[in-house]
Amino acid sequence: MPYIRVSVTQKLTEEKQAELVEGLGEAISVIPGKDGRGLIVDLEDGKTIYCGGVKQENFVFADVRYYSNFTYQQKKAFTVAVFKVFEKVLGTTKDKAFLTITEYNNWGGFGDFKDEYYSD
Repeated sequence: MPYIRVSVTQKLTEEKQAELVEGLGEAISVIPGKDGRGLIVDLEDGKTIYCGGVKQENFVFADVRYYSNFTYQQKKAFTVAVFKVFEKVLGTTKDKAFLTITEYNNWGGFGDFKDEYYSD
C-alpha cells in the first residue's frame, strides 16, 4: 500500500491528474511487490512552492512512503522512473523535481496491521 503525495505548482486538469496517477502506478511497479492497484496518490496542484527563497514555476515535490525496505538500486530505478513521469506528463525538468522516500517496518490498512518483524 504505497502512498505518494505529489505537490505541483501547476493546476492540473482531470486528464493530467489521471495520466500522472497512471504513470506513478507504472513507476512503483519497479519496486518488487508494489503496483498501481494498491497505490494511494495524494495530489496537491496549484501549490505555491519556494526553493532557495525563489518562487518556483513548473516545480514538483513527491513524498513517497511504503512498507518494507528495498535496495539502493531498486530505489534509484524507481526515482528515475518517477522523474520520467514528471517530465512526460507535466513537462517538469529534472532540476525542478524532487522526491523523498520513507520506508516503514509497519503499516496498517484494510482493518489490519502488518509488521516486518512480528506477527500474530
